[in-house]
Amino acid sequence: MALEKFNSKYIPQIVERVKPIWTPQDASDDFKKLYAEAIVRQNGADNDMQFMHTDGGRLLAVTFSETKNETNSAGEWLKKVFENSTDKEKKILGVSRDYLSMMDQKTFSYMTDSDVKLSLFVSIAKGEGKKILDETIAFYKSRGFKNMYLWTDCDCNVDFYFNHGYELVEEGTYDAFSRPEEEYKTYVFKKGIF
Repeated sequence: MALEKFNSKYIPQIVERVKPIWTPQDASDDFKKLYAEAIVRQNGADNDMQFMHTDGGRLLAVTFSETKNETNSAGEWLKKVFENSTDKEKKILGVSRDYLSMMDQKTFSYMTDSDVKLSLFVSIAKGEGKKILDETIAFYKSRGFKNMYLWTDCDCNVDFYFNHGYELVEEGTYDAFSRPEEEYKTYVFKKGIF
């Protein structure tokens, strides 16, 4: 299967996949959808490195990527979301925005201009994640990138990266998402592109 350019009409399918994992458990379903969509949109960049695999209109997997100092046009969408949210929702969205920004900056601090960051990686169909990731890495190689960086956290399948030859660059804890009985772990990984 070949990489397809991402079409934003598939955002609702990504949202449905990540909503149970990435959203506050005590929120309404409408707010969970909004929160998950905000995360997805914040991880996109205004470039030609947003890919997907589909099958008959069904989304199978996506990868979004960016280099240092790229722009993201999600700002206007997020501004409207904030304007129409309650104070409690604004606070929750603000913490999420700050977290994403902090982790992006940590990851960028390790990167050079010849590196690329995998910003979003979501597999919806079993086995599609590795396929789209392999094709995305081949695309990076064709563009002359030397290393791929990514960050993730304990809400995701961290073992995937450990089991597929990624180098752990940094492990940390994010206090705002931690609970007394469990730290919220964060990870920055690197993979050489050969």
